[in-house]
Formats: sequence, C-alpha cells, structure tokens
Amino acid sequence: MPKRPHPPPTRRKKTPKAPETADEYLAVAVDLEESGERWRSGDVAKSGRFFLQAITAYETTLARYPNNFDARYNRARLLYTLTQLPLPSTFFPPTSTPESRLITAIQAHKECNDQEPDSSDVLFNYGQTLASLAELYANKSFDTDDVETADQELQRLTQAKAAFENSWEVLKQCLAVQEEEFKSTLAQSQAFNGVEDYDPADTDAMGEEPDGGVRLPSDSFPSGSGNGNDTARRRNSTASSHSSSSSLNNTQWAAIVEPTTKLTLLDTALAMLEVHTNILSLATPLTASKLFSQQYIEQLTGTARVTIEEYILPIAASLHSENILEGEELSEHETEAVLHHANYLTGLAEVKYYLGFVDMSVWEQEVKNAFAKYCLFAGNADNDGNTNNTRMVDLSTSWMALCDLSTAYTTIATAIAAQDPSRAWRLAGLASKGLAEATKLAPEKGKPEVYLARGNLELVRSRIPVEAAEGSRGLLRKNAGVYYRGVVTASTSGMIGAVEGGRVKEVVEEAKVKEMLIRVEVGDAAAGKELVGSGVEAATVRRIVRAAIDEGVFGNSMLEIVG
Repeated sequence: MPKRPHPPPTRRKKTPKAPETADEYLAVAVDLEESGERWRSGDVAKSGRFFLQAITAYETTLARYPNNFDARYNRARLLYTLTQLPLPSTFFPPTSTPESRLITAIQAHKECNDQEPDSSDVLFNYGQTLASLAELYANKSFDTDDVETADQELQRLTQAKAAFENSWEVLKQCLAVQEEEFKSTLAQSQAFNGVEDYDPADTDAMGEEPDGGVRLPSDSFPSGSGNGNDTARRRNSTASSHSSSSSLNNTQWAAIVEPTTKLTLLDTALAMLEVHTNILSLATPLTASKLFSQQYIEQLTGTARVTIEEYILPIAASLHSENILEGEELSEHETEAVLHHANYLTGLAEVKYYLGFVDMSVWEQEVKNAFAKYCLFAGNADNDGNTNNTRMVDLSTSWMALCDLSTAYTTIATAIAAQDPSRAWRLAGLASKGLAEATKLAPEKGKPEVYLARGNLELVRSRIPVEAAEGSRGLLRKNAGVYYRGVVTASTSGMIGAVEGGRVKEVVEEAKVKEMLIRVEVGDAAAGKELVGSGVEAATVRRIVRAAIDEGVFGNSMLEIVG
C-alpha cells in the first residue's frame, strides 16, 4: 500500500499580542476607529459598530492610563460622532436616548477641556456638541400622543436657548485660543523666512534615519523637554483625531502640527454666528416676548456684529485679495460667509417683528436686502473711474441660498396669512419661484430636499385664504403630490452616499406619508391602506402626520387614519 502523504499543516490565525504600553493600547483603539472610518461612506451600521469598539478600547486605555489625553480626546470625539450618524434607534441599548447620548458626549468633552483647557480642537468640538443638544431641544417632538402645553413648549425652548448660549461661550473661547495660535503661526513663519537656506543633503545639522525619517539634534529642544510622547494633531472642520508616537533610544522626533490659518478662524466665527441665528430661530409669535427682552436682543446683536464685522466679512474678503484661495473653493467660502450673514439678518428681522419692533413691510424688506448682491470689498478705481477687483457675491447663484430665501418668505407668509392674505400669497409665490430656480442648480444629492420643500410650500399656498388659492386648491395639492413623488425618484441617485442617505431616508418617508395623505383627502380609499403598509414604521407615520397637523396643512381627521 502506498504511503499516504502527510496532511497539510493546519493554518491557525496568529493570536495578536496583547498591548503592554500606552502607545500599544492606543494603537488598538486607533485601528478600530480607522476601520469605522473606512466603512462610513458605505455601511453606516458597520462603521458605528467599529466606533463602539474603538470607544471601548479608548476606555480600556484610560482605565490603565487615566492621564492619556489622546485616548480621552478621541473617545469624546467618537461619542459625538455616533450622535451624528444616521443610525436607527435599535442600534443603541433600549435605555439610550438621543439626549442621553449627547449629554454623555458633552461630559466627555468637558473632561478633555478640564485636562487641557487651551486646546482649540477640544473647544471647537465641545461647542458643536452643545449646539447639537440645543438643536435637539429646539425641535418639537411628535413621538408621543401627549399634546405639548404652552408651559412645556416654553420650558423646552428655554433649555435650547441655554444650551446654545453655552455653545457660543465655548466657541468664543475657542476663537480666542485660535487667534493666539494664528499669531504664533505668523511669528514662526516670519522667523522661518529669516533663516538662511540650508542644503538638504547636509545631514550634519539634521540626522537622517535609515527609514528616511528626520531626527532633530538634541540641542534643538529646550532643556527638560524629556523623552515623552509628542502628539501629532490634525484638525478638521468639526472633528480632530489624535495619535501618539513613542520615543525610542532617546531619539527626538518632530511632530507636524497643522497650523491655524484664517480659514480656521473663519470656520469658528461662522459657527458662532450660526449659534446666534439658531437662538433667534427659537422665537414664535407666542413665545418671542417670553424668551427675549429688548435688552437681550441688543446684547445679542452687539456680539454678533463683532463676529461679523471683525472676523467673518474681513476674512472672507481677504481670501481673494491675499490669494489664500481661488476658483470654486474661493467662491464656496465667500458664498458661505455671506449666506450665514443673510440668515442671521432674516432671523433678527423675524424676532423684531414678533416683538413689535418692526412691521411686516420692514420684515419683508429686511429679507430682501439680506439676500441682495453683496459687495465683499470694492477695488481701486483707475484714471478712467473704472473699479477693478471688486468682489460681489450673488446668492441667487447658490441653490442653498435660494432655499433659505424661500424659507424666509414662507415664514413671513405663514405668519401674516390671516391679517394680510394678499401679501402672504405674493410672498409664497416668490418662495415658489426661488425653489424652482434651486431645483435647476441643486446637485443630485440635494434634489430630494428641494422637492420636499416644494411639496410643503404647495400645501402652505393651498391654505392661504385668498380667492386664487381657494380656486386652485385642488391643483396646488395635486402639485404637492407630484413633488413628493419626485422626492422618491430623486432619492435613487447614485450620488447619494450612506451618511447622506440617512437624511434622505427621512425626507423620503415624509414625502411618502404626505403624498398618501393628499390622496386620502380626495377620497382615494386605497391610499389609507397603502399608508399603513408603506414600509414606513408606524411610529414614524404618526410623527409625520402630527407634525403636518401642527403646521396646519392637514386636519385632525388624518389622525384617525394612522390610529
């Protein structure tokens, strides 16, 4: 009998070595976090699971090394990241709520700030987390059958106002730190420009490692710098990531830190102004006088004016004059700055109207002026009187600005519909025209929200008590249904990523429910059954219907359909 060959050796997975040092513990967590980032655009749930594992790994690091700032910072940032991902409620434990998750993230950032008070990265993320909590309070919940009383509404809005104010204070501190960093960057740049050129081939002054790394001589560091970890930090618009590098055999390594630039200052200043705008947006005709006094509005406008006139507009103007940016990137930043300014002005005009400081004509004119062409700076005139290099920002070329202008006009129309229906009808028409233009300019991933806005606006127009609306009410609501179906069609675009898809899913669900409600109104018996079996969760259907009734575009009878 022939000899049987030996079976092939069994391949066993190599057991990873257990971490022993702080850097090794941190490396495990960073690897998990990076895995989550890789899945973020394709599978949000899988990305979230990796982030949860990374958070646990950072907590393990902190349990062993409680003073490890990198682990503490990254844990806080990931806790906030999880609150912003479009994850279903079933992803989290039953006891976890959006509010509790944000409060946990806020506490984590506070701990980071306590450990390193002058970290602009921590302060920026801390401020954004507080703003997210404020937005949660600001949005009325329709998840329960309980009707919110006037006192409960005021309490909720007061909570939101306080959280926004805390956010602004933190961002203000962040901007102060960044200004000092920016001055330091300029000083270092000027000092560097004064240094004589050196020969890169000369390795006497700067040692060269076999792997190509550059080793600084020991006298490049002040006495007592030690051999501790040098932390390399990178700052993004809303989040930053920290990782550590260890020192071996007394080798000193240079940490490359991204400098603070004018764009960094602009990002923070815009975030501060957005917080002010969001505070103003809390006002309603019934709550404005209880939330805001004249003195409060004067203080708010004073601080906002400083942010606008000393930071946002001058920095935005310098992006071109100092050749900081060019082309499409320059245009985007200039438009963003002017649009933030416009939205703040419209929010301020709305509150002033509710408080009785201005009438509806002034309110309308303020909105029109806010979105007019804006001159960032005027160029120099030549001998013939022609002005060169003038920078004008035209918000009518931005689909997002057109949507915001439409929202502003719709807000006025809704507020004055009973007392001046003719003006309300005209303004709603202007809003409709703006959204039509926005549809042409919006990218594929933005079209679902534009179509939803157009459908909602048609419902608003159909409720304005003027002859034109009453005569075409059926047509307007039919048009709304067409736009809602357009939402569903536009949502299938391949340009929409996984994270964006989470928001689009909410838009599609709202469109589906409202389109079916319109069909129910005209007696389509099948629509009610389709609404129940539409694939949208029953709780979501009830929430959308309650919100629509609260907005006044559907009657209370619709609640009977959804149960």
